Amino acid sequence: MLAYQYNNKDIEIVESRNGEDIEFHLQVLDHVEEILPKLKAVRAFFESDDVYTDVLFYTYPNHRYSAIVRPEFYADFVLQLMKHKLLIQVEWVD
Repeated sequence: MLAYQYNNKDIEIVESRNGEDIEFHLQVLDHVEEILPKLKAVRAFFESDDVYTDVLFYTYPNHRYSAIVRPEFYADFVLQLMKHKLLIQVEWVD
């Protein structure tokens, strides 16, 4: 399992189970003009690969987003968030 930290003044991330998948609820709180392109880059990464159901993205009003992630792509998703500087720290925990 991965543990991660993010700037909770700019974004809120809530992770929950959705059947066998993991659902991420993301709410952009501040610096929208800086964070939205980063979220779009994460989405573009997964939409451009050959696996169509690895991560499914949903957009809602007021800068809210959901991503349903298959378990085998969980680490890839979290690392993409880190790569685009939406997370501050990521570490493996037992």
